[in-house]
Amino acid sequence: GQFMFVRLQREGRISAPHPFTIASSPTQKGLAICAKAVGDFTSGLRETRPSDSAYVDMPYGVFSFVYHKADRLIFIAGGIGITPFLSMLRYMRDRNPGKKVILLWGNKTEKDIAFRAELDSMVSEMSSLKVVHILSRQGNWPGPKGHVDREMLKKHVGDLTGGDYFVCGPPSMMKDVRKTLYSLGVPRRHIHSERFALR
Repeated sequence: GQFMFVRLQREGRISAPHPFTIASSPTQKGLAICAKAVGDFTSGLRETRPSDSAYVDMPYGVFSFVYHKADRLIFIAGGIGITPFLSMLRYMRDRNPGKKVILLWGNKTEKDIAFRAELDSMVSEMSSLKVVHILSRQGNWPGPKGHVDREMLKKHVGDLTGGDYFVCGPPSMMKDVRKTLYSLGVPRRHIHSERFALR
């Protein structure tokens, strides 16, 4: 769930530092990030070559279940905000810390669900993991439609006051989810979020 700053050197020029959440687990070799092409830097990542130099400054942040004692975890992701949860779920798959996890993941359409095959595999391997895909812009989706709102939380989480909540996604989505959780009686100390922007 931690993040790092990455600078790339191409054609003799070094980029400004950019933050990326670490998607790989400490149990895996190497480091992995997930990026959505939304700006000049992320759009240009596909042009990176194996011979390019990368300057990595890490780790930062404490957005991880390992810092909390709850046996029940509710992960709420929006879009590419899935990244820190991939890291945590990969770690749980390899280490089996005995936590029950519900992942509510909001995307626009089915094609936006990254790493779907891996998540499906995790669900079959981990009886303690439940994944709920919520789509906002696909009318023919047979599953839940809309956003991670009050009704979605009540329907899929059940006991809302038991466990710790981790929220990561677009700033407006995180603000709305936190506000909803407060209104449902979830104590602030049980809500953790990762700001997925420097602005």
